[in-house]
Amino acid sequence: MAKKARLNNMEIQKITCLSGWGQKTDSLEFIFNDQCFGPIFVESLDYAQFNKAEEFFDSIKINSPEILIGWSLGGQLAIRLIEKQILKPKLLILIAPPFQLVKDARIQAGMAPATFKKFRDDFANAPGKALKQFAILTAMNDRNAADIARDLDVNDKNFIQLVYWLDELSRFSCFDVDFSNMPRTVYFHGAGDMIVAAAQAQYFRSRIKNFREETFLRCGHAPQLNDISRLRKIIAEEINFLR
Repeated sequence: MAKKARLNNMEIQKITCLSGWGQKTDSLEFIFNDQCFGPIFVESLDYAQFNKAEEFFDSIKINSPEILIGWSLGGQLAIRLIEKQILKPKLLILIAPPFQLVKDARIQAGMAPATFKKFRDDFANAPGKALKQFAILTAMNDRNAADIARDLDVNDKNFIQLVYWLDELSRFSCFDVDFSNMPRTVYFHGAGDMIVAAAQAQYFRSRIKNFREETFLRCGHAPQLNDISRLRKIIAEEINFLR
């Protein structure tokens, strides 16, 4: 790992972000735009420009960050990067990632196959309209639902690649992941999430040894947009512990 820079004799923590499906690449960076974090360097990885997961994994040439954060599909990809030891963070922050998005015999707390297929078909035929529907679904059951649905920073490019990543979401399962390399992990999820059922947290909890779970009530699929002050406070606690 490259030597960390210093500012006023304090180490600068490096944070790498992976956003959710259909969201702009840098949509998580605002989380760290607050003085509670001290000196940090934040970057985002753009998986949506690739047509295959392995191409994305092979493209990563950066030094490992101290903190890796992923939202939804981004969280699932963060787990895969650690499993492959491409990145070796000291802290993993997961925001509502699916253990397995579509339900089958192994997991019932998932999206019905027919529901997923309809959304996938709608997106392939009219991506702009489907993304608006997705924003509404992301915000559903949240106390700030109207604001979140209106202001969600969606990705209005790379529609062909987004179809691939949507398919990747449907076919990949964390049942196939070796969790032995997972670092300290903080897991945020909304109690009313309509995309990834809150019950999926139990599958991560039983497999990650050093695991902190934070549930946000009256919250949908975007805890970072539900109560940013609480989320920042928890993350800052964890980062300060690393220092």
